[in-house]
Formats: sequence, structure tokens, C-alpha cells
Amino acid sequence: MKILVLCNDRMALPALNQLLMSGRIAGVAMSAKPNETQAIVKMLCGKVGVPFRLLSKKTFAADMQQWIKESGCDVVLVKTFPWKIPAEVLKLPRLGFVNFHYAPLPRYRGANPLFWMIKNGVKETGVTVHRMTAEFDDGPILLASKVSIPQGATMGMVCTQLAYSGVELTGKLLQLLEAGIVEGAAQDSATAEWFGRPAPQDLFIQWDTMDAEAVRRLACACNPWNKGAAASLNGWMIGISFASVLPPLEQAAIPGTILSADEMYGLRIACAGNTQLRADVVYIEEGFMPGFALAGFGIKPGMKFG
Repeated sequence: MKILVLCNDRMALPALNQLLMSGRIAGVAMSAKPNETQAIVKMLCGKVGVPFRLLSKKTFAADMQQWIKESGCDVVLVKTFPWKIPAEVLKLPRLGFVNFHYAPLPRYRGANPLFWMIKNGVKETGVTVHRMTAEFDDGPILLASKVSIPQGATMGMVCTQLAYSGVELTGKLLQLLEAGIVEGAAQDSATAEWFGRPAPQDLFIQWDTMDAEAVRRLACACNPWNKGAAASLNGWMIGISFASVLPPLEQAAIPGTILSADEMYGLRIACAGNTQLRADVVYIEEGFMPGFALAGFGIKPGMKFG
């Protein structure tokens, strides 16, 4: 069985590396837009002599048709690829296109459901493997896994768990395809929701309405890709990358107020609902550092985040 792979994100790397070692890959392609994963994929392909190519969105359909015909592939595996694939292209491989969606379907469709799952406190995610149609995240489900989202888990931590769950499902998928099992369970679109990429305002801490737990979850959802949840202090942008929820305040304080900024008590901040958190790790232009280190930049109790 000859396989082509479309990918665009580091979550594809563990499974891609396994596939490359198996000798079944006829080619790997990514979008031409540069990203940090691109150089790694190109290197992995070069080590085993597998053709690697970059695709332009403008000529994507024609390039895919030519690539599939030239390679004689049986199936195309899609792992974190950003563009919709035209129906006429989906029909070309003998076994079609199979997508790895790194969230449960049909409940969590969209480009970035994991951000919203972590932000909203969902306890479990997973990987869904489905046959592709011309619609995003649609098509019969072949396989699925479950991955827990522990309290305090960052986006990066959960992505790594999903990536290795994808390795296991890739092996199971190949067994199914080789056995001729290519049909799956239809998705119930009535239960589907779409979760797109967060807008800039979604990344800012709303001190007046978010309690400490909500701020902590937002920080986790933004770590590492946004360097943390965004906060503004006198026009100075700070990313809260990792935070701990502390016991409720004994005396009420205005949400966003800095309660302490020292090594003993850390950078403690009042939140909505009479709650408080400790900003354990923050990001500023000078780099990542413990929250209390902001005292060296003039941050002190009584100041208030906007």
C-alpha cells in the first residue's frame, strides 16, 4: 500500500516518523507557508529518501491531482492540514483521503477546538480518524481515541498526548485498510459545533468577569503558542504562562489588583468572585521568568491590570 501524507503541525511528527520508517510513504507535502515544523519534516524525509514538496494554495487542486497520479498512491493521510480538499481530488486515490482530527467528532469540529476545550474546562479530548468529504471535519468515523485533560495541563502538554495517540491510531488504521475495512460510522451533524481559531480579544484576561480558575485555564490554553494569556498593566503587555489558584480572599479586592510581588508570596493577583491566583510564570519581551521577578521592573502591590 502506497501512502501520501499531508501535514502542517508538530502533532503529525511522531506518526509521520513511524510511517517513514515503515517504507510505505510515497511522498509528504506541506503548505508552502514557512513554519518551524517544515524544516523537521523535510529533514526526516531526506533521511529515508522520501520525496518532500511544498504546496501553494493557488494551485493546490491541480498539484494534488498530478501528485496522486504520478505516485500511484492508494490513500492520502491528512494530519493537521489547513486547506479544504476539492471533491474531485478526494475521489482519486483507491482508498480515498483519511483525516486525523485532534478532537472528538462531531462535537468539536473546527480549526482549533483544543484551545476552547482547555479554556472551557473540558476534561477529555481525543483523536478522531475519519474518511474525508468535501466539507471540513465531515465523513464517516473509522477510529477514535480518548485523552484526558488534567487540571493544569497546557496546550503543549495535551498536544503531545494527542500526537502519540495519533501514532497508535495510525497503526490501527493501516491494519483496517489492508483488511479492506474502509467504511465507518456516519457522524451525527445535529450534535456538531464549530470551534474556529481564537480572535485576539479571546486571548486577553477579563479580570472583572473571570475568576482565578478561568484565568488559569486561559493561561494553559495559550501556552506555549501565545506565550500565555494576555494582560495589560499601564500599557505594558504581559503574558501569564502558568498560574496557580490560591484559597479565596479573606478581604475583597478589586479584580486585577496585584496583592503581592515578592519571592516569598509570588505575584498574586485578585480575580472576580473574591478569588486569587499566583502568576507562577510570565512572559515579557525580556523573556520567560517567575512572576515575582516583575518586581525588578517596578511592579508592586496595589497596581491594577487593565
